[in-house]
Amino acid sequence: MRRQILQAVLAVILFVTLGVPFLIPLDDTGLQPATDLADPAGRFIAVAGLQAYVLERGPVDGTPVVFVHGLFGSTFSWRYNLDAVAEAGYRAIAYDRPGAGLTEPRADFDYSVASQADFLAALLDRLGIGQARFVAHSAGAVVLAEFALRYPERIERQVIVDGAILAGAPPVDIGPLVAFAPINRWGRLALRTFVTPAAVASVARGLQADPGFWTEADDAGYGNAMRMRDWDVGFLGLVRDRGRTPQPTEAQLRTITAPTLLLWGEVDTATPLAQGEQLAAWLPNAQLIVYPGVGHQPFEEAAVDFNRDVLAFMRD
Repeated sequence: MRRQILQAVLAVILFVTLGVPFLIPLDDTGLQPATDLADPAGRFIAVAGLQAYVLERGPVDGTPVVFVHGLFGSTFSWRYNLDAVAEAGYRAIAYDRPGAGLTEPRADFDYSVASQADFLAALLDRLGIGQARFVAHSAGAVVLAEFALRYPERIERQVIVDGAILAGAPPVDIGPLVAFAPINRWGRLALRTFVTPAAVASVARGLQADPGFWTEADDAGYGNAMRMRDWDVGFLGLVRDRGRTPQPTEAQLRTITAPTLLLWGEVDTATPLAQGEQLAAWLPNAQLIVYPGVGHQPFEEAAVDFNRDVLAFMRD
């Protein structure tokens, strides 16, 4: 009798795990990125098999400065910075990284850090850019570090903003588990339930030490991508593939010789200042500027000072 009860319990568990997620419908009526969500000045271009969303400002023949956003970020994250860089005569380029923003989400794409670095190289090729200058934030700085190791000749100089380079990849590669169809389906259901536009906007707001400048427009901008059809496919891909690329070692970071400006919020709780100080010690040609009383995203919270320091570094 006890054995029969155990078998029945196991059968129920298997049914709930393997079958129930496919009985719950996924809403497929989300908005279309090109017609409903994109900035009128933005465009979609084919890169590495995806339709990548790109936003440009400034002269086409200006020195290119490429902005690489972090987790839950997008081209919108740089709304206080692109025009300032463009008005200084640079070709300011922001793009939505695969798995974020309005760039096409596809389940069969490789969203690992290594693949994202190759995607960035392919994007430069598509835009006709050989070398560029870069501004990368948080998880975007992880991509840029991998890019610097793979394509050192393509970086003239770089700005790393509260970079998550030393935050580390997950201790266990959960890719095969997330790729398992029932678990993947549960993941999509969970993302759609909990990672709402309002939740993402709340996270972005909470990364500021003083969000007094924050408006409803900022909330809407950060939640924009979560209104897109199948956005969760790309984000789940990021979760699935994050553990495939190891964190760069001290020895590897010491080989990155491009002039580097590290900009850090003093009270950043996502990537603490100690990580910036460590990067400043390991990167051969790095300088560190700290913004007192500022959190994880100084390009928003301290935009005027941020733009001043970036432009001074670019001109140097």
